[in-house]
Amino acid sequence: MESNKPVKILLVDDRAENLFSLEVIFSGENYLCVRANSGKEAVNILSNDEDFAIILMDVQMPRMDGFETVELIRQNKKLQSIPIIFLTASMDSSVQIFKGYLAGAVDYLTKPFSPAILKAKVAVFVDLFKKNHELLEQAEEMKTLNKNVAIEKLLSQYTLSIIEAIHDPLFVINPEGIITDMNNASIKITESLSRDNLIGAYYFDYFTDVDKAREACKQVFAKGFVTGYPLTVMNSRKTMVLFNGSVYKDDRSKVLGAVLVARKATD
Repeated sequence: MESNKPVKILLVDDRAENLFSLEVIFSGENYLCVRANSGKEAVNILSNDEDFAIILMDVQMPRMDGFETVELIRQNKKLQSIPIIFLTASMDSSVQIFKGYLAGAVDYLTKPFSPAILKAKVAVFVDLFKKNHELLEQAEEMKTLNKNVAIEKLLSQYTLSIIEAIHDPLFVINPEGIITDMNNASIKITESLSRDNLIGAYYFDYFTDVDKAREACKQVFAKGFVTGYPLTVMNSRKTMVLFNGSVYKDDRSKVLGAVLVARKATD
């Protein structure tokens, strides 16, 4: 994409004053802020234009709240890769936070939030958006050279970047409980030396109560999800966390694995 072309971000809030405040925050950036006054309007906008770097979504809206709106957006395969950040005063419990992640959000900020922090978070995703476009352009060029393996590697970099943008420890496990992927926050909290130390290991071996962690694994695959499951990480600080997890499936509804997100119980 052209380097000087404004990057579009979608602002969703039923209050005009909140939308105006967001526009003021981003007024000095090379962004094109598109307003949506309701969840329905946001869905309509996205059905006609998919080229957004990020969506900033309020949760408490009449008729269709932020959770419902995000779930509806994520049903469109073409929109599934657009990062969504919740801006709300209601994400005050681990259940609410997990509900946001489960709906498809990648992050959240509670009101009142720091404009500087919001700008920094948005800047990360805008940069990822630009790099993804560059990767896609490179992939198109490589297709003509029949380098399919290299193309898949380039495209996977964007997905990995999204995972790393999540500030909480995140593990991806298979149905046997073996870790297949994770973000840097997971490496830090387990005090592992590298990704190679975690990939292929059983995730429940990294907790003080192995049986309890194994039971959490069983529950997420039996019920499809688990919320607010208390565990203690086996690190030098014995960090207490609340685990939230959800299975993910292929296009034939076969369970492939689960995504587990941990939040420090003291936060």
